[in-house]
Amino acid sequence: MTVALVLAGEADAGLCGQLAALGVRRVDAADRTGPGLLTVAAAARAAGERVLICVGEAVPEEILARLLDAGGTAAFSGINATAGGGALIVDPPDLDTLARAAESLAATDTAPAAVGTLLSELTSRGITVRVLDAGPDSDGAIAQLVVDPAARDVARWAAARDLKPAALYGISLGLGLIAAVWFSELAVRAKLLAIVALMGSFLVGRAGSLLAATSRQGRVRPAVDWLGAASGLLTEYGIYTALAVSCLARPRPAGVPAGLEGTFGGALRHTFIATWGGAGQTGMWRLAIAAMAVLAVRRMAELGFEHTARASGSLFRRPALRAFEQAAILPAGERFVLIALTAVLFGPRVTFFVLLCWGVVATGWILAGQIARSAAVIEPVAEPDGGLSAYRGDGVISRWIGGLVQGRLPPLPPVLVGLFVTCVLAALGLGNLPGILVLTPVEAMLLLASLGSRHPHDGRADWLVPALLLAGECVFLAALGFSRRVPAPLVFALLAAVIVRHVDLLYRARSGRGIPADRFGLGWDGRMLLLGLAAVFGIAPIAYAVVSGCLWLLFCWDFLSGWLLPTVGDLQLRENT
Repeated sequence: MTVALVLAGEADAGLCGQLAALGVRRVDAADRTGPGLLTVAAAARAAGERVLICVGEAVPEEILARLLDAGGTAAFSGINATAGGGALIVDPPDLDTLARAAESLAATDTAPAAVGTLLSELTSRGITVRVLDAGPDSDGAIAQLVVDPAARDVARWAAARDLKPAALYGISLGLGLIAAVWFSELAVRAKLLAIVALMGSFLVGRAGSLLAATSRQGRVRPAVDWLGAASGLLTEYGIYTALAVSCLARPRPAGVPAGLEGTFGGALRHTFIATWGGAGQTGMWRLAIAAMAVLAVRRMAELGFEHTARASGSLFRRPALRAFEQAAILPAGERFVLIALTAVLFGPRVTFFVLLCWGVVATGWILAGQIARSAAVIEPVAEPDGGLSAYRGDGVISRWIGGLVQGRLPPLPPVLVGLFVTCVLAALGLGNLPGILVLTPVEAMLLLASLGSRHPHDGRADWLVPALLLAGECVFLAALGFSRRVPAPLVFALLAAVIVRHVDLLYRARSGRGIPADRFGLGWDGRMLLLGLAAVFGIAPIAYAVVSGCLWLLFCWDFLSGWLLPTVGDLQLRENT
């Protein structure tokens, strides 16, 4: 059994009902200031059973359920919690340490209590706390069972030396890029060094996420949250680039296709894997682009669902099903292990093949579960332009077309139709469309998907729209580039920049920095139209190079000029402290 203590003015009736339904036998309320912390200490000493501490009243029921089923001492204090909010569950063996930590904070800290404050104090006293919001792809078995125990020690070491999460993310990115350089070599020794650097990058990145989640401010700061996501994206895309380049490192034995240079790769030379996606290095780049796009669409859908449901994308509560889900969805730790094994044993072609096939299955699994849950648990809520509609990455043209119907048209049906038309034409071959007809997919997406751009996106499944828009843009730009003989590495670079731009805008909207129209990045609509026109005039390679370079420069500029500025939440947090 469990008792709960709500640090708020009073225990909200809805929250009490949620806790009772989840098996909590008693709910008490206390102030969030010093006396409230003394109440925490008293409750910890008197309870004799697990204690759940809820700060504020906006803790999603899904998070509460995950905390109660997590086992051990666990916490949630992520960016989607209110400033200083979240929840912490403490196991009986750790209650005495919790009591001492709360008394110490009450004597020295006059600021309102926050989960991050208690979590930071418990961590400094040697208590191992599982943080459920420790970064993207944080629920994998590799991360939980293998990496996190060492990551907690690294986080404590960094905190003792006043290192910030941003510094750890920078180190993580540096190690990831070093791993990418070594992965570009075919020698087994270089691959082994690359694996060590990649695992070090993942370890330090996890430590940065844990350090951010246990900050005394009680929440992950938006810029730090985006930096963690960006470092993970850039590391993985750097690895993909290196693997695709590695097949040019030295001449291959006669009859061995590009990308099958691993220890056992030659045994697959007569199978469909040797030519799937296309022979030669161009086929390798196609597989890399497809694997990258599938992962990006999945991540966009997860974050969209998280925003709408006000909860994590966890599908199951029972440990057995949870373990199965962890293996099925292939989170970051498992992906890195898969990359390490397949790159050494079979070569990069098999790596991309497995990433793509498993990624499609994982994405389908996640989307099926979230669609089913959205039909059952999501209550539609209308939001202004800074809500889910800001996740779309619309440009000026899309916003103008959406204004013609004044937000009356639901966004999902036209996006599905536009995506269907784009995928069909791409499968038939854009190279078969002469002249101006190559703009047909652009017209389908632009004239249909744009009609819902000003809709409040309050439907139960509208969280799918940003991910579908990204999918449509990736399909069109990839098909157009290969049909117009744009160099495959340039197509990859453009799509990587497009994905990073989409995720950048999503994280801005997630933290209250959303923009209605992506004027400088042109939006998905402007990029598709511009590159389609460039193909009509025969200058597609030049346009791909220019747009790719501009987007990467914009990524660097926007981080320095936009992300480092304080948000309204940051200012409120400063006022409270």
